[in-house]
Amino acid sequence: MTSDATSTSTSRVRALAGAEVRLLLRNRTVAVSSLLVPVGLGVLCAFPVRTEGGPVAFAVVIALQLALVLGIGVYATVTQTLVVRRQTRVLERMRTTCLADAELLIATVLPIVLLGLAQLAVFAVVDVLTGVPAPADPVPLVLAVVGGLAWGITAGLATGVATPTPERARITTLPMVFVLLGAAIVLAIAPLGGWWQALVVVPGGAVGQLARLAMTGTTWEAALGGLPAVVPALIALVAWPVVFGVLAVRRFRWGPRHRPRGA
Repeated sequence: MTSDATSTSTSRVRALAGAEVRLLLRNRTVAVSSLLVPVGLGVLCAFPVRTEGGPVAFAVVIALQLALVLGIGVYATVTQTLVVRRQTRVLERMRTTCLADAELLIATVLPIVLLGLAQLAVFAVVDVLTGVPAPADPVPLVLAVVGGLAWGITAGLATGVATPTPERARITTLPMVFVLLGAAIVLAIAPLGGWWQALVVVPGGAVGQLARLAMTGTTWEAALGGLPAVVPALIALVAWPVVFGVLAVRRFRWGPRHRPRGA
């Protein structure tokens, strides 16, 4: 019985996720802004770096590529997609079907996550071709990807709550994207132990720190407050998805924020 129920749930999520992929790719604006723009920028930033750049230069490339995918490809796209589905009452209608709320949200964001992972795979190939070496310690990089995806999804859910229309999504997501890009680049460059390391508490900033640790192999060196460099990054990486997740759960809307008069 449990196995059959799980199989049915998986089938429902897979079917709706497939429909979401088609909708995403059919929307030219979303396809360009969330797929082509981060991939194009991420590829361009890899070419100026050559083997003489050193681990820190390579860390900047990796941090920027991660920030582009997580900020634009995942976070901004999750926000815009949820706002569109909410304002067009798709979420309300889907809740009247056999889909559970969790299944509905998973099916909505799953295609975005998979597309983000595909973008990162493209960057991995480009980085190898342009001479970027393998990370000295791959564990922080894996943590950056997993934690960054959790951040992008939960931050997108929370930002969607405060976004009244799909058009406003481009504006409401910009501050977080800029903060993520700036903090990731600075933390990839800044030496361990300096006051710049305080930026690790900025939403998404841990991605840059973990990219640096992965490329330089300094995961356990002393940093902020004398703690091993990876510890503050991990705390921030876990804390922000929890904060955004709580905000999203408390304030999430399934229907339009502003209902038409007479409705």
